[in-house]
Amino acid sequence: MEQTHLDMNHDPLLVGVSFLIAIFAAYAALAIINRLRQVGVSKIWLWLGAITFGLGVWAMHFTAMTALQLNLVVAYDPLLTLISVLFAIVGAAAAFQMVSRPNVGMAQILGAGFFLGAGIGTMHYVGMFAMRMEAKLIFNLPLVAVSVLVAVMLGTFGVWMLVSPTFNRIPLRQLVTASITGLAIPFMHYTAMLAVRFTNAGDSQIHSMVASGGLLSLNIFLLLAVAVVGLPMFLTSLLETSAEHALEAEA
Repeated sequence: MEQTHLDMNHDPLLVGVSFLIAIFAAYAALAIINRLRQVGVSKIWLWLGAITFGLGVWAMHFTAMTALQLNLVVAYDPLLTLISVLFAIVGAAAAFQMVSRPNVGMAQILGAGFFLGAGIGTMHYVGMFAMRMEAKLIFNLPLVAVSVLVAVMLGTFGVWMLVSPTFNRIPLRQLVTASITGLAIPFMHYTAMLAVRFTNAGDSQIHSMVASGGLLSLNIFLLLAVAVVGLPMFLTSLLETSAEHALEAEA
C-alpha cells in the first residue's frame, strides 16, 4: 500500500518569531558566559547561561512546531517534551564549560561547538518523537546528519567569535556573535524539517487522548514558562553587560 505524505506549511510570522527567540536566548546566554570567563566568578553563572540557552532552544523548537501546519491534530507527550529540554541544557553546559576559562584554544572551541550542536540536535529529535498525531514520521537519515552538522558548524563559529580577540573590534560584537550562535538553532530545526515526512496513520485515538488531558494539545504554557524563567536572566545579562561597559569607560 502506497503511503501518502502530508503537505507541510509554515506560518511565516511564527517562523520569524522563532528566529528572534533563538537570537534572544543566545544573546542572554553569551552575556552570562562572558561574565563566567572573568576570574573569580562563581560557576553558577555557567548553569544560568546553559539554562537560558537550553530554554531558548526549547522555546524556539515549539514555536516552530506551532508554525507547522499539517491539517491534523498534533499533541505532545508531556514526559518526552520535558525531557527534551534537558539535552539542550546539558549540551550548552558542556560547551560553556569548555570555553569558561580566559584562555581558550582551538580544541576547546571545536569541542564546545560539537556539544552545543549535539545538544540542539538531540533536543529537536526527542521533541519530534514526543509528537502524537494521526501520522507517522519517516526520516531521511543523510539530511538528519546534515541538520546536526549545521548546528555544530554555526555553534562552533559563534563560540569562536565569542572567545577570539580577532573579533574584538567588530561593532556590536555581542549582538553579531549572538545572532550567529542563535541561528544555529532555527537553521538546524528547519533543515531537520526537510529530513522528515509525515504519512497518514489513521489513528483515531489521538482525539480522545487530547480530550482526556493525557497529551498536550497546545504549547503556549511552554512559551510562558520560558518567558518567566528566561526574562529575568536576560535582564540580568543586560545589566551585567552595561556594568562592564561602564567599567571599561572609566578605565
